[in-house]
Amino acid sequence: MRWQSTVVVLASLVACGGAPPPAAGAPPAAPSAAPIASAAPAPAPSAPAQVEEPAPAKPAMESQREPFMQGCLKKVQAPDYCECGFQQFADIFKDADLSKPIPDDDPRFAKLQSSTMAACGGKLPEGTVKDGFMKGCVGDESRKNAYCECAWPALRKSLSLADFLGNFEGQRFEDAKKAMVKACKGKFPTPVAKGEFMTACTKGDASATKACECVWGKVRAKYSTEEIASGMADVRATPGVDTCKKK
Repeated sequence: MRWQSTVVVLASLVACGGAPPPAAGAPPAAPSAAPIASAAPAPAPSAPAQVEEPAPAKPAMESQREPFMQGCLKKVQAPDYCECGFQQFADIFKDADLSKPIPDDDPRFAKLQSSTMAACGGKLPEGTVKDGFMKGCVGDESRKNAYCECAWPALRKSLSLADFLGNFEGQRFEDAKKAMVKACKGKFPTPVAKGEFMTACTKGDASATKACECVWGKVRAKYSTEEIASGMADVRATPGVDTCKKK
């Protein structure tokens, strides 16, 4: 807000009236003092001007380099690929307001993924990507090793190396998984699949065990173990699961 002060200075002159003539023989009167101007009032203090705080500077793109690189290197130990990916990010999101979170459904992410695959795919070492895939697939359950060793080449027939660093969503990925479960049928241990299913179903609630056992039976009757393990089974749409009530 701007403040404005107006100072009005009033000046007045005080005129002295004429003195009576001196009496005869009296010494002449001292000359009258010159008119004196009245003092002007002191100017009113002006209110301090309010200084508008400058808007905080938006984060520069370079401030995003470190978190981007850290997130990328957690997925794959390929610094050249991650650096290339950041350059794609910097170009595509150059006009973004980086002081605010970018929504996950921002269409620029799809463009970033395709751009990164095209420009940076050649910087991914196959062995490095496979190692990351195997670690995520096998986890701490060695009985899944044969299935995961089968899944890798089956998926690679239709997916690029860069695809393994994405979100694995979309029709192209669904088609790749369908081909994979057929190629690797019988390689995923059913006891392991059931154990993982029951853990996810009960969520630690022992009272839900009976209902989840019922759901597992219904799902297993419709889907193969590999379809269930790969997340392709539509549990809610499986006939009869609505009869599996928690006791």
